[in-house]
Amino acid sequence: MLEPLNWEKTATLLLALAFAACFVWYTRRKGALTLDGALSAAVLGLWVLYQAGPWWLLPLFFFFISGTLFGRLRRGAAPAADAKHGRARDIVQVLCNGGLYAALATFAGGAHREMALSLMALSLAVSTADTWSSEIGQYARQPTVDLLRWRAVPPGLSGGVSWAGTLAGLAGALAMALLCSMLLYHRLQASFLLLATAGGFAGMLLDSLLGASVQARYRDAETGALSDQPGPGRVLYSGAGWMSNDGVNWWSNLLVTLAGYWMWVG
Repeated sequence: MLEPLNWEKTATLLLALAFAACFVWYTRRKGALTLDGALSAAVLGLWVLYQAGPWWLLPLFFFFISGTLFGRLRRGAAPAADAKHGRARDIVQVLCNGGLYAALATFAGGAHREMALSLMALSLAVSTADTWSSEIGQYARQPTVDLLRWRAVPPGLSGGVSWAGTLAGLAGALAMALLCSMLLYHRLQASFLLLATAGGFAGMLLDSLLGASVQARYRDAETGALSDQPGPGRVLYSGAGWMSNDGVNWWSNLLVTLAGYWMWVG
């Protein structure tokens, strides 16, 4: 015998799908996301809504909106930056920055809800810190140094850090920690704020360290200029040719989140 239709759940589902469709349309219209990026972001959002509840969409929106707004401050694309920088974000960028957040939401409905939500917050704190650092650092165009070799490098080159970018990354991690603390504890929980902010900031530094060590860098054979982008006349200078900025973002996020899990269960 068929069960009666739950009109409340059906209406909620239809409303969520309508909102997701509007999100895809709007972000494509504004050029913030590619089609595959918009669709993947909508799917991640629906999954978070279903598993963790509507309030935990707020960190995703905060990350996306703040990153987009800071991206509009750009004074023109930095020549050394990754080829994707300043363009609509694609599915790979969406998954590398928000995929782990959505995956962790899978466990937010069970006995380990607090841990899952805390790790979700940590993951997005890393993504926010890295995004704010990159956008503000490239906008400020301050002296930038390689985090590993401590030599001057052009702004926008992965692995390079500046004071403006570093402070912006710290602010991004703190902002995400504040938001998630209110969602999780309904107050500013000091130990959570400290761990989420420190973890987000550490993830940003790890991202820069990986960018300076394992991400592919190219040197122009004629001018000697370094860049994250391959191209005519450019030869691989350091790192692995298959390691992109997206890969560095994913690994830094995953490693910091795993460290957070180890601390939680340890």
